[in-house]
Amino acid sequence: MYRRILWRKYVVICITILLLSFLPLHFVKKNTIHSSSIEIHASKNLYLAHQYTSATNKHMYVSENAANTEPPKTYSPKGEKEFSKEKYRALKKHKSHANETRSITKFPYHRFDVTVDKDVKPSDKLFINWEGKSLQGRQVTMYGWNVSTGKWVELDRKLAGKDEFQLNGTFTAEDYVHNQQISVIVQDQISAQSKNYDYSFIWMSDTQYYAQDYPAIFNTVTEWISQNKSKMNIKYVFHTGDIVNKGNDEKQWKRADSYMNTLDVAKIPYGVLPGNHDKGDHFKKYEQYFGESRFRKKPYYGDSYQNNRGHYDLISANGKDYVFIYMGWEVRPEDIEWINKVLSRHSDRTAILSFHEYLQKNGKRSRIGNEIFEKVVVPNTNVAAILCGHYHSSEQLIDDIDDNLDGIPDRRVYQLIADYQKGPGGGNGFIRLLLVDEETNTIDVKTYSPYLDQYNFYKSDKYPKKDEFSMDMDVKKTEKMISTSYFEVNVYKRIMDEKVVYREMK
Repeated sequence: MYRRILWRKYVVICITILLLSFLPLHFVKKNTIHSSSIEIHASKNLYLAHQYTSATNKHMYVSENAANTEPPKTYSPKGEKEFSKEKYRALKKHKSHANETRSITKFPYHRFDVTVDKDVKPSDKLFINWEGKSLQGRQVTMYGWNVSTGKWVELDRKLAGKDEFQLNGTFTAEDYVHNQQISVIVQDQISAQSKNYDYSFIWMSDTQYYAQDYPAIFNTVTEWISQNKSKMNIKYVFHTGDIVNKGNDEKQWKRADSYMNTLDVAKIPYGVLPGNHDKGDHFKKYEQYFGESRFRKKPYYGDSYQNNRGHYDLISANGKDYVFIYMGWEVRPEDIEWINKVLSRHSDRTAILSFHEYLQKNGKRSRIGNEIFEKVVVPNTNVAAILCGHYHSSEQLIDDIDDNLDGIPDRRVYQLIADYQKGPGGGNGFIRLLLVDEETNTIDVKTYSPYLDQYNFYKSDKYPKKDEFSMDMDVKKTEKMISTSYFEVNVYKRIMDEKVVYREMK
């Protein structure tokens, strides 16, 4: 009798172990087509409590968007749009090519907001699996919204190849679940390679004291630009006025003429405009040395306005087309009208505008700056940046403009002032380097003095963004894309408060 009881207990124990071991494997078996699915062992006191997949769409809201940054700076960026019925169907059928999200100037992403069951505890583990593709060579990153830090936190990333690939992430519910919801985005991102600039522009301004008191500095600057033409692939040089300090002083004009001629000899395209110190006797000296006759035969010179008081240049760099428009001191209504006509005529080109006065030393627009912004910058969608001098300062003002009035910004306009005239040596030769990176669609701005062989006019630890910063700008029409074929979330519950253990299936 006793032996029968022991035998029965043994049978019950064996059946129980068999059932416990079979239960988690049953849950996992459905997903063995995905190489990153998890196999859970009862001996490790684990089981798969819940699974939410894009194949069923239950508990899952999927949306798409393209952001200016990577990752987005906020939890709910403007412009997110739920997947269409067609894209949801493509997810169910694992057809990634049918739900591609593309962008030229921004970084596209897919977002997955998953509502988890009420019994999910803070200590539970969540495993995220994304499958899809991007354009070959693009880096794709998966982020989760960390409710503790209030930021998108990187979970995994890979460089895209020709075929579909996977991203995986594991985290605890405590840090990523809020009000029964987790949020994950997968975004086309900048490749984690070192920066290689494709070409560059140089920006000079307020050389007035070089022409008057420090001619050696003026000479050093233009000689350096000439010598570095090939090394830096310099495509163009801006000068935003006050070429000389006294508009009637022949000596200063002859010096400026000679030093700027260095660029002519090197065949580097450049443009100038007259500042208030260049005015003299109604700009007569300016017109003599830097009037239309100096530039008329240059192939990039678009057209002159009032003997080069204003003008525009047409520059193409690596297949990217620009229009650079200049207008000198005391901008009037008729000047604004001319600028608008040029912008309209060349609406297919990215425009950078140059004025002598636009921003004040505090970084706010002056009266004429506000008028230019409202009457020129806002209505012309191809305006990307404005350069100016006049006030001794280094500031930037950024405006996001909603061109189609749908409540979502369509472009970012960078307004910059850079004038070092009141520094030692009339500015010690500091100029701006505008370094163009087609891969990242940016122009990195650096401040450098060829005369001192020194970067940064201001102390970078005290003024970190005075002399070095980056501008997101459409410098090359590089298409980016993200597409999803599958997404799943797995929640693993603890048994007997023991540690969660998991391993990937081979």
